[in-house]
Amino acid sequence: MDQLLDTSHEPGYYTSILSSLNESPSFELIRALSYHADPYLPWCSQQNTQLVKSIMDTINYQQYIPNLIREFKSTSKKLTKNGLNRMISIEKENLIPLSQAWFLIDYAHDDEITILVILLVIDVLGQSIPSKIQALDLLSHLPTLNKSLIPQLKKSIAACLVHVPPITAEDQSLSLLQRAYSWINKLNETKIECIQTISTILSTINSPIRPFLLEQLSIFISRVSTDIFISTSKIFFTLNQLLVGLDTTTGDIISSLKIQKQIIDLNHPFIATYAYDFIGAWTLLSRREDDVIKRQIEQNVTSLKKLVNNDAEIIELCTYINV
Repeated sequence: MDQLLDTSHEPGYYTSILSSLNESPSFELIRALSYHADPYLPWCSQQNTQLVKSIMDTINYQQYIPNLIREFKSTSKKLTKNGLNRMISIEKENLIPLSQAWFLIDYAHDDEITILVILLVIDVLGQSIPSKIQALDLLSHLPTLNKSLIPQLKKSIAACLVHVPPITAEDQSLSLLQRAYSWINKLNETKIECIQTISTILSTINSPIRPFLLEQLSIFISRVSTDIFISTSKIFFTLNQLLVGLDTTTGDIISSLKIQKQIIDLNHPFIATYAYDFIGAWTLLSRREDDVIKRQIEQNVTSLKKLVNNDAEIIELCTYINV
């Protein structure tokens, strides 16, 4: 069983050990199994996590959980002090609290465990990019959140949103932001919070992960609906810059046009004040010999005509758009 406490090996090394494990229930057994509960850690795997579950399903473990919680509290403090970074060589013991947290969620979940895990997540979100990703995976394993900790948690997750290339490697950035934006979408309770998130998206959108950020922009615009007017100037300016940019891909152009249409289709008179800006950008864009782009422009023009109630001047200007 001591082999399970040595986390220096690859996941396959522990698979055979877990498969043949035949130990009587004890704190030592529960402790060893808790090291292999989080499938995302370097020495763990989905297969080994399932083996841990199979073992736990066959034993009485409740009496050993209090001691494991005490150990978890102690090792969590060590993690907070030392930091967590999978990018460099460090003692893997510093990762153990994440697996123990996962284990305790499964086998001892209550309000105290929820609080302890969220506090651990908040601490780890201040560490390296791989650490942040692991923390958000752990957070997703929690069935409930502690409401009093949500503001602090939200602040820590929001701080992740600035990690776009070149500040952060593209693969790590996308992996982190997919998780972070999903959580921000869940945790944002007010339209003002969503507008703040939109502002962050707009400030980071000129990056290699622009397609993903445009998707997020559309999601948060749909949440704020007509309250988007607080940010329309900045949104439309950014989108128009993308539409006429020489290096903007066809995919990003289509996404930008669809977001414009999404806002136009709110059918609010205020949006009509931007009609001339739309037409100017679409006229330039329509010079591209791209049928996909032209079809989307045509849909946008139809929405704009409906918005302005077929205003004669706007209709006339739309004739210069080559679709």
